[in-house]
Amino acid sequence: MFGRRTSRQADDGPRGLVPFLKRWTIPIVGAVTPVGLIVVNIAAFIVKHLSEFRWSITVAAFVSSMMLNSWMGINVFRVLQRRRPDHPWVQERNQELVLVAGVAVVIVLSVLAALFCYWGLNDPNSLPNGATFFSGAVAIALPIVLQGVFARGRGTRNAAVDARVTSGPRGNPSLPSPPPAPPAATPGSSSGYNPPRYLPPS
Repeated sequence: MFGRRTSRQADDGPRGLVPFLKRWTIPIVGAVTPVGLIVVNIAAFIVKHLSEFRWSITVAAFVSSMMLNSWMGINVFRVLQRRRPDHPWVQERNQELVLVAGVAVVIVLSVLAALFCYWGLNDPNSLPNGATFFSGAVAIALPIVLQGVFARGRGTRNAAVDARVTSGPRGNPSLPSPPPAPPAATPGSSSGYNPPRYLPPS
């Protein structure tokens, strides 16, 4: 009981940016230094053993690039199919050709990303460098930006579909309209009880 009451009280607390900052500013500031020390130690260890981590980082870059490029290609195809349904690339007769071409483009882009990552980690003395930092920042920002763009497109499409659908049998034949409410009883009608207007004399 006490646990449930405590969780309910926590859920009923104020929400928003200002209450969040009030609750989490001190813990976040206190955790910055330990997290920074851990990151520095990990980075120093990786730089010291860069030759051993070089291939692992390259393979990870290839796999992540494959996943990102595949996800991006599928979403781009869906957007083109939704906005240009008459385009030859989205026709059923060309689906196999588009699939093969898309897989080839994804593989080529992933190999190039892994190759650039391998070259960027060639010399530990050249780290950090601008090219590696810029490519890493782009790789982090690109999925976030694309997710926002694709989510916004899906939201616009759902809003348009909801606006076209009307309630009742015309909008959705499987959902019948609710039955009408029964009429309210009026004085003098036989459907309800009518109290006497006056009491007889005693």
